[in-house]
Amino acid sequence: MNSFGNRVDLLRPSNVSLICDDAGDAFVTDALEQIGTTPGALIVADNPSFLSEYPTQARLDFTQTGLDDIPIKLTEVSARIQAAVKSTQFVSVVIVDMRWGSGTISATANFDRWGGFCDRIVEDTQVSIVSVYARSLMIEDQMLAAVRGHSHFLAPSGLYDNPFWLPPAYQAEATISQQIGFVLGRLVPDYEETPVHDDGEASGANPQWITAPRDLRPRVGKDEIWKIRCFGRLRVYLSDGSQIKWDIPGSAPRKSKLLFAYLLQRGEKGAPTDLLAELLWSDEPDETKKRNRLYHAVAMLRKTLGGTEFVRRNGNYYTLVPPDGTWIDIATFEQLCNRAKVLSKADKIEDAVALLDAADRLYSGDLFEDLPTTFFENDMENWVGPKREWFRDMALKVLRDKAAILRQRGRFRDALASCQKALQMDGLCEIAHAEAMRIFHAQNRADAITRQYRQYLSAMDAMDLEPETNALERLKAELVSSIP
Repeated sequence: MNSFGNRVDLLRPSNVSLICDDAGDAFVTDALEQIGTTPGALIVADNPSFLSEYPTQARLDFTQTGLDDIPIKLTEVSARIQAAVKSTQFVSVVIVDMRWGSGTISATANFDRWGGFCDRIVEDTQVSIVSVYARSLMIEDQMLAAVRGHSHFLAPSGLYDNPFWLPPAYQAEATISQQIGFVLGRLVPDYEETPVHDDGEASGANPQWITAPRDLRPRVGKDEIWKIRCFGRLRVYLSDGSQIKWDIPGSAPRKSKLLFAYLLQRGEKGAPTDLLAELLWSDEPDETKKRNRLYHAVAMLRKTLGGTEFVRRNGNYYTLVPPDGTWIDIATFEQLCNRAKVLSKADKIEDAVALLDAADRLYSGDLFEDLPTTFFENDMENWVGPKREWFRDMALKVLRDKAAILRQRGRFRDALASCQKALQMDGLCEIAHAEAMRIFHAQNRADAITRQYRQYLSAMDAMDLEPETNALERLKAELVSSIP
């Protein structure tokens, strides 16, 4: 026994997590030897070199399983994997390359539900499933999903119990007290037979100390969570892939969206009624009318979202309460950007590019771009503008950083395409113009460097602007003069 979990033998089919630095290194093959290679494996991967030498294997790519479908339907993925297992007689283990999780926006948003589906695959097929996670490619939320979603951890030193995992029955039906009792029993044998005191509906009435165990509970397939897309049009997707419809009878869709967006960015602190009323009806002088309109707007938003519990009132404050486990694109976008920066500094270039690609896919437009500017550019507060500019700058830096990495790798065409995408977003983006000039310099194209600089000046002139500094002009001169 180590300080975290019990080393065990794989005596029955299990849901296993294998976390490694690189999904292609010896760590993975050495770990898999701990569970044996007879009679064989079904390998789910897009990369032909992933476990290519594993004995007695069948293979499915992500397209065959539906892991790159948009929207992704994990119930369909599970059915396809199970069908492949049942049609291939020699399979004793399914091994999944978890890099599918960064392949599409839909995959990113549903990543933390995978562990729950693995439980079902194991139960239905009586075959072990090993999910191989490349740690360098994972952001914090995905790492947590890898830790909490599987009953066992696998490493070259052996197979270990995961003390934080809960069986499907405990996830779906058990009370908090029963969940705690199960976890205690896994951690400390003395607690295995201890009766659990359960107060029924009163259990967990004030469960401040229970926050961590709740967060460690893996998502299961039937959990109703939201996937909130704030970039571009504001959209809220349900677990079945459908979108919440804003234009229900009796509502004002733009007001409902605005109220949702404002409460979303306010978080747990919520917003007072007078502030919300002023936000939505600033041109109405009658305070009573404004409050009555607000009460109606809140009622319509609750109906739109499918329940009164999603907009909570506490005194004069309203708070948006999304379902536990809800995913939001802006949080994942920030994590991807930060992780890519760490990988780039560590000279893990291909991994960094993969995460920059994922961040680029997430940024599908400006923050809340379909909200009328008249509702947030006012004397009260500008609650969208600064955040919108910050995320746009981040998106431009993502494209510039990817271009710089590709340039250093000699992939000039791809690097230039990344710069051009940035300049389509913002023709005045100096960092994109500068990187394009560096790409041309690497190709010894002095004329192209000069032409790029002129494009920048033309864009400035079209906006009736003057460069604040001559930094880009100095860069142009420096690059041109250094070409033989």
